[in-house]
Amino acid sequence: MAINFPDSPTNGDTTTLGGKTYTYDSTSTSWTPSSAPAAAGTTVVADLSALLALTGMSDADTAFVTDTKSSYMWDGVEWQRMSIGNQLGPRYTTTPTSSLDLAADGTTSDITAVAVDDSGFPVTYDWDAYSGSTLYSASSLPPQLTGVSESNGVFTLTPSTAEANAGNFSFRVKASDGVLTTPATSSVDLSFRTVITIAARQTRGSTYVEPTSTGETLFWATTTASGSNYNYFPEGATVAASGMPTGKRYIEAKMTTIHSGTNSQWLIGLAERDTAHANGSGGGYTGGNVVYVYQDNGNHYGSLAGGSDISSGLGQYVLNDVMQIAYDTDAGKVWMGKNDTWSTVSGDPGAGGAGISIPHTNNGYAFVVASGTSSTVSHTFTWGGNDYTKPTGFSHF
Repeated sequence: MAINFPDSPTNGDTTTLGGKTYTYDSTSTSWTPSSAPAAAGTTVVADLSALLALTGMSDADTAFVTDTKSSYMWDGVEWQRMSIGNQLGPRYTTTPTSSLDLAADGTTSDITAVAVDDSGFPVTYDWDAYSGSTLYSASSLPPQLTGVSESNGVFTLTPSTAEANAGNFSFRVKASDGVLTTPATSSVDLSFRTVITIAARQTRGSTYVEPTSTGETLFWATTTASGSNYNYFPEGATVAASGMPTGKRYIEAKMTTIHSGTNSQWLIGLAERDTAHANGSGGGYTGGNVVYVYQDNGNHYGSLAGGSDISSGLGQYVLNDVMQIAYDTDAGKVWMGKNDTWSTVSGDPGAGGAGISIPHTNNGYAFVVASGTSSTVSHTFTWGGNDYTKPTGFSHF
């Protein structure tokens, strides 16, 4: 079919024939088909700065950034990068901490993340959190938090000061290059350390261990000859008074003053409560269902080998040493350590150490103190300190 152009055209005249547009060029005296137009709303810019400088966009407008060879679409508020081909998400150069203990007094704590995108795209940061099937966000905070703020990958967490909100959750940092997101998760715990207090002398028939003050610091003494009966219960004087929390717990006891020499042979441990309250060898340093650490050499005494002592690898306890006790009431296990070194018998509770079996039955657990000598024993201990990081997966007592 013949195509008939207009007669007597002038330079620049256009006409559309057969669905194509032609422009007349008087120099060549010919009609030239026009190039196909770019798709409506598509803009080509040199870099991200030029993209962000654009104005007058409509929803679904697209743009192509030449320096990174990336495409964007306007969503009515901002440019959203579109994925083309295989890509990698941001890579962390500073990975957020794997675990964080929140301060019980409300002091804020930081989780820091630094990530880079190997293709050169800018990285932005966001977060969410979860516990079980519950998902948390900025509009629905975990009960352990009262606020979360973020600046350049530093997340500042403000903890609750209400003991009813104690617990743990997973905090998930999200680093994004606009298309792909790389997560990193931190286990966050809020717990309130229990300081053991003493209200009165803890009588055990004709033998006793007697505190001479109350509060964080306590003095105690034994005044009769046999070490096997001297049991002392910081958390309550009777079987029914058990106040030790259940679950996986951790507590420290620091020897801050020695009142009667450097070698006064005390023992501190944990026992099945009924066993410890039974006056006699069942609750003493040779008893069953009880495990002590002995001050003089750091050995374990009690249930491990029929009342015999077993080397723990901890060595003698001296002034300002910190004794560490962890327990798991579900597993019926106890772990002991000193100055951030765990017993070779129990192992490290946060790293899967085997622990020492003490059944959590018969009114639960009790802390016990005994004397292995006929002399008076008098020291100052601080219970409930925080000299060392608690084992992974455990909460403070």
